[in-house]
Amino acid sequence: MNNRERTMATFGHMKADRLMWQPRLHHWYEVNKARGRLPKRYETWSLIQIYDDVHASPRSYHYFDRTIRTIEGDKINVKITEDDRFVFTKYVTPRGSLTQVEKKNLWGTNRFRVEYFLKSIEDFDVLEYILESQSFEFDEETYNIMDQLLGDRCEPMVNVSHGSIQRFFIEYMGLERGVIALWKHRERVEKLLDAFKRNDDRKFDLIKKTPFKIINFGDNIDDALVPPQIFKKYMLPYYRLRTDELHQAGRICTSHWDGKIKLALRFARDTGLDGLECVPPEPQGNVTLEELKMELGDMILVDGIPATHFMPYTSEKELTNFVQKILDLFSPNIILGISDMMPPDGDIERVRKISKMVEEYKI
Repeated sequence: MNNRERTMATFGHMKADRLMWQPRLHHWYEVNKARGRLPKRYETWSLIQIYDDVHASPRSYHYFDRTIRTIEGDKINVKITEDDRFVFTKYVTPRGSLTQVEKKNLWGTNRFRVEYFLKSIEDFDVLEYILESQSFEFDEETYNIMDQLLGDRCEPMVNVSHGSIQRFFIEYMGLERGVIALWKHRERVEKLLDAFKRNDDRKFDLIKKTPFKIINFGDNIDDALVPPQIFKKYMLPYYRLRTDELHQAGRICTSHWDGKIKLALRFARDTGLDGLECVPPEPQGNVTLEELKMELGDMILVDGIPATHFMPYTSEKELTNFVQKILDLFSPNIILGISDMMPPDGDIERVRKISKMVEEYKI
């Protein structure tokens, strides 16, 4: 079998010839390339070539996310500027303007928000106008290019952005202001969430017409962001709605739960999701492998090895013991990977070592 076939067999609960090993190496590669610290043999290699060399599969949404494009409304003007440290995004609309500021990391390979679009509930009308004006299109040419590039290394999959209240907190208002707004102006916040839903309706309608068989919800779930009351009220109905419609369209659904999720984990099987991605067990996260297995049941675990296990302060024996344990607990319902990503100072030779373990593991 090839990796595309193994992936679909795993999610279909059918027997594959062996398990999958799919570590996310993009962060490791991009940072070390920027700071000139790639291993000498890899200095001129592409990331795909490195994946082949260490006998691992790439996570395909890194390549396919650009195929779902957002088209802004005719009366929306988006201005993006940047300097050495920051990226500034400004929306100018007939209803008013919104501005976001993102700070680049040390090597310019990633960035995080330091100023959010929404400063107060007075900005909600502007955002609603932007969302109602947006449409979406599928870039088939880019899809075909990426599909040809990746070949049988992995099954094409695509991310969708944060859903419901997570989108409100993470993308638009930030947790502190967002929680205060939810506390003081719950009905107004929920009206904005309705606008998110209508915007998502158009995006999901498009995605169901694409070739993607696997849809990943990039929700970054963490108990600090969505404690049980918030998760049950907002995220659970969101997941049930979207997984139901995607399952009816023959799609598979996973979600990126990459935080401390001991409290959220109780809801996993109620979401309708087929699997969870990037869950970090102890010592990086706050759940044990046994707790994770108990709550997931027959759901597919995607990833599962703490990123800290690839750092020099964790022994190779501790890593290999962990890998053996997680494979024994979750096989065959696992696509093994790193939760969340390979750290820039992680040891790439440990990735190669796990490749051999996975190849030799008997399902």
